[in-house]
Amino acid sequence: MANTITQINVIWKGRKQTLKECTESFLIFLERLKLYDPCFSTWYETGDSRKKGLENKLVYEYNYIKNKFCSNCKDNDYPKYDFDIRFWNGGLKDSLSYGISASLGGDGRIGNSICNLTFPYEGEIYEHYRIQENWEQLLELFIDHWQPDQYRDFNDQLVEL
Repeated sequence: MANTITQINVIWKGRKQTLKECTESFLIFLERLKLYDPCFSTWYETGDSRKKGLENKLVYEYNYIKNKFCSNCKDNDYPKYDFDIRFWNGGLKDSLSYGISASLGGDGRIGNSICNLTFPYEGEIYEHYRIQENWEQLLELFIDHWQPDQYRDFNDQLVEL
């Protein structure tokens, strides 16, 4: 077993998607993640400070997520490179903070699509997912939803699917 864990990361390319497709897919993934483990149900926007970030809780609604990806784009627009989004859990201190981010919709020529979950480096969530079996079960959710070409394994090595 690894001494530390830092992330779950899945990567794919060659699937150019519209803002609507990216928004719907990310929103469904957030719902699936929340059902899988309730600790992943509360997210906040990243801000200039911890206090500022806690003022903006994620809303599980299409228009909210869409505007976080791109506030001046239409549903059928494709990204220039990709649509980016990121949230964090509102941890009281850095060691208990974790986040989710995604870069979606690109065609893979400039960058790949990615969904990434970073872990805290102490606390209950860290200890739970530090157990390889628990971490791998969560990874299965990422792979099932995103159908990636690659992922980073428990030892942070890039693996082809």
